[in-house]
Amino acid sequence: MAVGLEIERKFLLKNSQILEFLSTEGVSFKRLEILQFYTKITDNEEIRYRSENTKFIKTIKIGKDLVREENECECDKKEFKNAFKSHIGAPIYKDRYLFKLNNNPCNIDVFKGAQEGLCTLEVEFKDEAEAVYFNLPKFLRNFIEADVTCDQRYKNKYIALHGNAAENFDANAAFRVIKEHDIELNFMPNIKAADALRVLFFKILKIIEDHKSGYLKGGDDEALHQLRVNLRKTRSLLKSFEGVFDERVSGFFSEKFKILANSTNKKRDLDVFLEFLKTQKNADELVYLVSKARDVEHENVKKHLNDESNTDFLREWELFLAEESDFYKAKLANAALARLAAYRIRSQLVSIERKIWVLSDESVNENFHKIRIDFKRLRYVLESFSGVFEIAGFKKYQNRLKLMQELFGELQDRDVWLEILDKIPQSEPSSKIQNKIYKQIYKLREEILKKRVKFIRQTRKISRNLKIYYI
Repeated sequence: MAVGLEIERKFLLKNSQILEFLSTEGVSFKRLEILQFYTKITDNEEIRYRSENTKFIKTIKIGKDLVREENECECDKKEFKNAFKSHIGAPIYKDRYLFKLNNNPCNIDVFKGAQEGLCTLEVEFKDEAEAVYFNLPKFLRNFIEADVTCDQRYKNKYIALHGNAAENFDANAAFRVIKEHDIELNFMPNIKAADALRVLFFKILKIIEDHKSGYLKGGDDEALHQLRVNLRKTRSLLKSFEGVFDERVSGFFSEKFKILANSTNKKRDLDVFLEFLKTQKNADELVYLVSKARDVEHENVKKHLNDESNTDFLREWELFLAEESDFYKAKLANAALARLAAYRIRSQLVSIERKIWVLSDESVNENFHKIRIDFKRLRYVLESFSGVFEIAGFKKYQNRLKLMQELFGELQDRDVWLEILDKIPQSEPSSKIQNKIYKQIYKLREEILKKRVKFIRQTRKISRNLKIYYI
C-alpha cells in the first residue's frame, strides 16, 4: 500500500479546449479511461475505488482541502466488482489526461455521462508552501473558470452525491415545457431548492387545474381523487420544505390549499364507504341512504369549485411561482436540493420511526392516524425527489412505505365509517356492519403492530444512507 500526502490545487475549466491548446504547444498526454465510485463517505474520510483502463485501485483518503493523507493500493477485478454493488452516490465516468507543468504532475479530467460538460485541472505539489504560492502560467489563465481547491462542490465525492455544480438551470424554460408536454421531472441533485420546488409546484398546479376541470365537466370520481391528492401534496411539500419560501407567503397558500381540499372530504369519505357497502349482504337500505348523501356532497363540491372566490388563489399561486426575484425567497432558497431534501427526509424518517416504535395494543386510533399523515408527507417528498439520490434499495423502501401507509389509511377509513353510521338511524343491518368494521379495525391494528419492527429496520437503513448527503 502506498501511503502519502496529497497536496494539490484544483481549477474549474471553462471547457476541454485546453487539451487542444496544450497539444499544439507540444505537450504530450497519457490518457486514462476512468470509472470511480465510493463505498464510504464521511466528513473526514472516504473510500474510493477506481479503474484506470485495466488497472483497479482502492484509495482511502483522510483529511480535507489542500492537504490529505492518501493510502492507495491495487485490488483485483473481483473485489472491484463486489465493491461496486455497495457504491454510494452515482458512479463517475471520465477521461483523465496526465502531463507535467514545470515538473509538477498535472491532470485534466473530462467528465462523461451524467456529469458531462464538467472539466477540471489538478496540479500536484511537493509541499504545502509550493501549493500556496503557485500561480498559473498566463497562457493557461484564459481557460480557467475558477480556483476550486477548497470548494467542496467540486470534490469527486460531492460530484458523486450531488452532480455537476457548474450546471445552470432555467426555471422559465422548464415552465414552458411543462405547459406543452406531460413529462416526468428529473431534477439535478445540485439544483437550488427554490428552483426545484417552483418547477414541481408548477407541474402539480397543471394537474390540479386539469382534474378540477375534469370533475366539473363529468363528475368523474377519479378526477376528484387526483385533485385531492395534488392539493394535499402541494401543502405537504410546503410544510416539508419550510425555510425555502417566505413564511407568510407559504402560510397563506398552505391555508388556501387546505380549505379547498377539505371541501372535498365528505364526498371522498362517502365514496369509499359506499364501495364497501356494495360488497355487503342486506345493505340495500344503507347503500341507498349513503348514495343520497353522496349525491348531495357531489353538488356541494361542484358549487365550491365553481365559485371563483374559492379558487382564484390558484392564479395567484401561478404568478408567485413565475416570480423571478428573490423577494419571496427565504434563507434556504439557494440550498442544494439533494442536501436539503436528504436532511428533511431523514428528519421525517427519524420522527416516524419513534412514533411507530411506541405504538402498542393500548394506543388509541388517533395515534395511528397521526402517523398516517406523516407517511403521506414522506411519500410525497420521496415521490418527488427520490431520483436525486443514488441509494440501494430506495425504490424498494418506497414500495414498503406505500403498503404501510395503505394499512394506516384503511384503519382511518373504518373510523370514518363508524362516524357515518352513527348519523344513520340504527337498524339490524347497520349493527352487523358496525360489528364487522370493529373486527376489521382490530385486524388492521394487529397487522400494523406485527409489521412495524421490520419496517423500522428498513427505515433506519435508509436514514443512515441519506445522512451522507448533508454531512
